[in-house]
Amino acid sequence: MKNLVLAIALFSSVFAFSQQKEDWNLRGERKRTVQGIQSGEINRKEAAVIHKQAKDVKQAKRRAVADGVITPKERAIIAAQDKQLDRTIRRTKHNRR
Repeated sequence: MKNLVLAIALFSSVFAFSQQKEDWNLRGERKRTVQGIQSGEINRKEAAVIHKQAKDVKQAKRRAVADGVITPKERAIIAAQDKQLDRTIRRTKHNRR
């Protein structure tokens, strides 16, 4: 019984940490976008595209967590979407406008 409680506590803390890490990532991307808008590197149209991509990533994360288990395939899809969002932000901020 003691081992079961310990295993559940460990699993929940690891799961909470992974969720928190993903949320930090989106916060960082949001921060980069806001900074780009304030500095004039990103215009409103570009910000709308970035916002839509971030919304898609967030929705994919919610769908993956909905059943309680994030499969490796779901994790790979989310990672690919997140990487694409990072690329979009960087390209938009450095597009020499």
